[in-house]
Amino acid sequence: MELVWLGVFFLVLYLVVRFLTKGMSGLSRIRHKAYRQLAQRYRGKYEPRGLVDPPTVSFPHAGSLVRVGLAPVVPNQPATPRTRVVARFAQGLPLRLELMPMGRPQPPQAPKGTRPVKLGQNDFDRAWVVQANDPEITRELFGRIEARTAIENLRRMAPPSGMLLSINPERLLTQVDRNLGAQTATLDAIVRETLLLHDAIVASVAARVSEGIAIVAPGTPGIGDDADAEPKEVICEVCGEPVVASHVACVACKTPYHRDCWTFIGGCSTYGCPSKQCVAAEFAPAASRENPA
Repeated sequence: MELVWLGVFFLVLYLVVRFLTKGMSGLSRIRHKAYRQLAQRYRGKYEPRGLVDPPTVSFPHAGSLVRVGLAPVVPNQPATPRTRVVARFAQGLPLRLELMPMGRPQPPQAPKGTRPVKLGQNDFDRAWVVQANDPEITRELFGRIEARTAIENLRRMAPPSGMLLSINPERLLTQVDRNLGAQTATLDAIVRETLLLHDAIVASVAARVSEGIAIVAPGTPGIGDDADAEPKEVICEVCGEPVVASHVACVACKTPYHRDCWTFIGGCSTYGCPSKQCVAAEFAPAASRENPA
């Protein structure tokens, strides 16, 4: 008889747990409906993270991988919900940039290699703090109306001083210090504005980098004048690998680079050299000069 009652007890317990699990799962589906609809809209992947934590959505865009969700809670920091969209670039970009509204607490240290940049436009410079490693690309980016409009729309979604734009060679991040996942319209809005910024960033970098590649035939005065000098191994300043045969050289200081390395950096990496122009150059590797055969 005791075994019968014990079996009944475990059966009831199982049914209660099953009921509660389904109930919480259904509640989670209702709470996170915006993420599911966002995944359908962009044909992306919906990734649940348990019954309590909000999910994430990921999808491809123009070669980049976009991920949408709430930022993790940092210990000893206010637990303010922060909606983030992160786009990881397919190829690295030669840009580091951080933009935030005037009045937002700034980090103890600015992003590595950056300095304050002013656009020379009073309204913009009074409203935003900009740190970047390349002022020319930065001005090219924020000179685009679509980028300026996207930034203003992101600011309107956020509480006062509650918006952040961060760019490094690997990824773009936009953050609004508010939970925008309660409604599909607000969650989709931050995604749309981020994608507009993504495209503007890629276009701005491409425009500036292309200006830095000035292809001139070998034999240009000042380039390759020491072709008959004693051959020696030349090392690329960017990747540290030997430069052989066809390459490019800075027009100002004549520093040689692999063509891909120059394109990645977008200008000369020699300290104190501001040049963004290079020319094509060629030389025979040392081995071939010693043994023409």
